[in-house]
Amino acid sequence: MSHVFLEMTMTLDGFTAAHGVSLEHPLGIDGERVHEWIRNSVFDGTVPRDSDAVVDTGPQRIDREAAERMFESTGAFVIGRRTFDVGEGPWSDDPVFEGRPCFVVTSRDREPIVRGGSRFEFVTGGVAEAVERASAAASAASVCVMGGAEVARQALAAGLVDEARLHLVPVLLGGGSRLFPDSAANRVELETLSVAQGAKATHLRYRVLRPEAVE
Repeated sequence: MSHVFLEMTMTLDGFTAAHGVSLEHPLGIDGERVHEWIRNSVFDGTVPRDSDAVVDTGPQRIDREAAERMFESTGAFVIGRRTFDVGEGPWSDDPVFEGRPCFVVTSRDREPIVRGGSRFEFVTGGVAEAVERASAAASAASVCVMGGAEVARQALAAGLVDEARLHLVPVLLGGGSRLFPDSAANRVELETLSVAQGAKATHLRYRVLRPEAVE
């Protein structure tokens, strides 16, 4: 089995998206703030990317490196059906996943499609099957579980995740899709690997401890 890591951005009050997620509002109504750190991780939008005027400051560089790290060792992605549905339009044929295969956890079957150089396969057997298939496709590379919150929780509860990478955005959204519910079926212990303060988010990395390592 490949190394599996969870990659999620959430607000200080624990939400990954605002209320009203739809095709028109992929991150909910006024929820773009959640992923602002990704959009601004390289430049602030006031000058072209290739301009000599772009200054890669320390905190901004930390955000950029956190965004780039997701692809460093990743061979395949696992995402939820809602993430795919709201992303399919905006992604279009852009290489959003840089050509890596993606496995979509869903209850609604669909034939595989190719977008932006990535093949999307739809898995109706649950998140464990999706991770297993992604692991086979990734070979020796890692599997990244990203979006949505329900898929992330299922992967953690099933003991499929080796590492959690959480990007904490300093805003209280007040409602929406919560990453961690008020109660869970089982306790998960984490070991801190690193903490990095970027310009728009705090980047946290944790090792997910197996039950035998906690005892």
